[in-house]
Amino acid sequence: MKRFPFTLFVLLCMSPAAGQVASSIENMRRERAEMERQIAEQEKVLITTEGTISSRVAGLNAITARLKERTKLLEQTRLEIGELDRENARLQKEIEVLQIEYDRCRDQYADACRFYQRQNKSFNVFTFMLSAETFRQLGRRIRYVSEYSNSLKELADGIVEKRDTLEDRKARVDSLKSEKLIIQSIQKENEAALKKEEQEQKQLIDRLKNQQSALKREIAAKQKRMDQLSAEIDRQIELALKTDEIPTGEKREQPAQDIRLTGSFESNRGRLPMPITGPYLVVGEYGVHNVAGMKDVKQNNLGLDIQGNTGAQARAVFDGTVSSIFQQGKGQIGVLIRHGSYISVYCNLSDTRLKTGAKVKTGDAIGNIQTSEDGNPILHFQLHKESTRLNPSLWLKR
Repeated sequence: MKRFPFTLFVLLCMSPAAGQVASSIENMRRERAEMERQIAEQEKVLITTEGTISSRVAGLNAITARLKERTKLLEQTRLEIGELDRENARLQKEIEVLQIEYDRCRDQYADACRFYQRQNKSFNVFTFMLSAETFRQLGRRIRYVSEYSNSLKELADGIVEKRDTLEDRKARVDSLKSEKLIIQSIQKENEAALKKEEQEQKQLIDRLKNQQSALKREIAAKQKRMDQLSAEIDRQIELALKTDEIPTGEKREQPAQDIRLTGSFESNRGRLPMPITGPYLVVGEYGVHNVAGMKDVKQNNLGLDIQGNTGAQARAVFDGTVSSIFQQGKGQIGVLIRHGSYISVYCNLSDTRLKTGAKVKTGDAIGNIQTSEDGNPILHFQLHKESTRLNPSLWLKR
């Protein structure tokens, strides 16, 4: 009996760790499932790598974006396998402790049964109780027999409980082994897909290197169009902000509804829906970036470029009011939506049914995204807090 408190202490110490590890594994499962869902959605987006240099750059950006997601998924599977291995090792230790305790209880029960059988040959319970000389002695003998029977029952119940616990832990070990095999299979599939996409990326880079001079000219022309678009967006935002000013140049008090909307928008940082319907790929990140594999070839994006499939629409990322609808050129339309102090901008639309002043809800359709000459519908999305430009990636749930 001396070992029981120590064994119980060991099992109690293991219990909190077991709960934490199980929670960690479950969180990893959810994260991996979400990554797999995103990659599955991205694979539905048609990537064009033929045609113009611009199309090839967009295709290269799309493949590079997919490679990043694939690499993240592979890292997640490695972490998950490591966590499963740690949980398996912990369970094996717990099984060892439980097995010792189970064997000890079983031996105790066997000893008690053998003792009872030996005593029963020369000992009759009823004779033992009825031979008591006083009622007090009879009561003590009844309690003795009852306690002895209860102790045997407790030992038997303890054996059954520990046997069930052992079987449960062994079943969990088998389950972890099966899950590990599944994850390893997923890992191999993604490693093969990653290798294939890396080869596609390399082939595209090699082709673009042979056209580097033309590539630089095209990127410069695209950057010029981007700067013109951003200047127009800034002008539209400035006009929108002027409506909040009084003649002296002082800002009037912001309506309570706008204050609530601003606070609500801020509280959804990192949780706003993507501003495009259907599967998508981010083919242009915010900020200054090198074109993958190309030296001294940079792109400066003041928003996000998001490619969808044919028929994709822009959708509102939050409740708001249409502040402005403007022409971009080449038949393209831009739409500004106010969310209190925040402004979301949707460009490269072919049409919109909205009017200035219209109210929109989160997820409402804003308009169809125009298909470029390369056949890719790409939405250009910007986010501002009044006149300050923000990084949309920090606000959207991707």
